[in-house]
Amino acid sequence: MTIVSPSTVDTQLDALSEDECRVLLGSSAVGRIAFVVDGLPIVLPVNYRLLSDGSGARILLRSRPGRAIDRAPEQVAFEIDGIDHAHRQGWSVLIGGLLRHLDPDEVQRLSDEFDPTPWPQFERTTWLAITPRTVTGRRLKAAEQEWALPSEAYL
Repeated sequence: MTIVSPSTVDTQLDALSEDECRVLLGSSAVGRIAFVVDGLPIVLPVNYRLLSDGSGARILLRSRPGRAIDRAPEQVAFEIDGIDHAHRQGWSVLIGGLLRHLDPDEVQRLSDEFDPTPWPQFERTTWLAITPRTVTGRRLKAAEQEWALPSEAYL
């Protein structure tokens, strides 16, 4: 009897539309921000909220004053993903954009509805927004098989 190994299953990589990426961004609350400091990449996990309003979509997050994210350069990347280890499939959304600090008026206006409350809440008083310039996504799917085992294995 021959068992089909998951590593031999064909997979399919599909691009996600920008709308699909925005739906996925809106359905999660944890992602990673990436930027370059002194020529080296830094990638840090963050809690976030997707804000879509008349001025477009933005990713809101909070940080501690004076820390790495607070001092990050303007050019950043942001990523979220979902992984199904059992089926060896998943998806990923990648944003390239501009990071800026929110002013106190913006914080006041957004805090009730779009507060990206960080899990570690100690001193996360700096509010930042990433304005996307590029939005891309990919979905990796395992090819569907009619039978998980060779037909000889079934009665």
